[in-house]
Amino acid sequence: MTTKLSTKHMQMMAAVADTGSVSDAAHRIGVTQSALSHRLKEAERLLGTELFYRNNKQLTPTSAGKRLLYSARVILAELERAETDINKLSVGIEHVIRLGNDAFAGYHWLPSFMKIFCATHPSISLEVIPDLTLDPYGALRDGRIDLAVVSDLAPISGFRNEPLFQDELRVVMPASHPLAGSPYIGIEAITAETYITHHTNPDSGREYEQLFSRYNRLPVRVIRAGVTDAVIGMVRAGLGITIMPAWTLEPYLSQGGLYTSQTTASGLKIDWRILLRKDEQDESPVFTFAKALKAHIQEQYPRDYLLQRAPPI
Repeated sequence: MTTKLSTKHMQMMAAVADTGSVSDAAHRIGVTQSALSHRLKEAERLLGTELFYRNNKQLTPTSAGKRLLYSARVILAELERAETDINKLSVGIEHVIRLGNDAFAGYHWLPSFMKIFCATHPSISLEVIPDLTLDPYGALRDGRIDLAVVSDLAPISGFRNEPLFQDELRVVMPASHPLAGSPYIGIEAITAETYITHHTNPDSGREYEQLFSRYNRLPVRVIRAGVTDAVIGMVRAGLGITIMPAWTLEPYLSQGGLYTSQTTASGLKIDWRILLRKDEQDESPVFTFAKALKAHIQEQYPRDYLLQRAPPI
């Protein structure tokens, strides 16, 4: 089937949706206002429907416009990635690996690893795709990433999992908190506090599953902060408490102002792992990267934080 629209129409859709006006959109993509107006009318004529309607002097996508806008963003993003990959190939990069990173994993381990890896594997480049907490498996399945660093209790079948180590979920509070100094914090004390979290979607194996659901208790108030820096910043400022892996907390604890305790008397554990596609071959650049990353993390991470090391790949 021959398509009716071109990438110029895709660019037009994204620019108009982002700016809300034809004039601003035209300035953004470097064409005249009349040319962009013509491009919009042409797209509507080809599709036989309106793509935007005016709402308080702002152009807002119609239902048809929203559908086209979704595809436009996917197409433009993939085209940009393809151009970036090809550009890297032209300067000696033979493989571009896309690493999906769990929001809880942080990035404190990545720079030192990449410095070593790039020196020993100059033909392999890395692109980091941040915060795939909600669906790393889906991102791996549809090719948005090549591997991911994730944490949970049990791996999902259908994927290749390379275990890293077992970690502990710690309660984090301001150093001035009345409970600071307690060896562990129970469910009653945790749920009595304002709870600060990345998002409110329950993650497999984390505190919602292991703690709140188990005891059928929820915090009195929840603040969704989105990213780790914001969560920690709010906790340090005394706005509430959170629960976070010890590995993630490592760089923040050295900055001061925080105290951590064990979560309940028995504690909560999670497993960190590298997730790959099931058919990933041992000799592939992706597996080479995964093997080197596993060795680096287990070498650099303090031994007293590694509750249980996984065997080398």
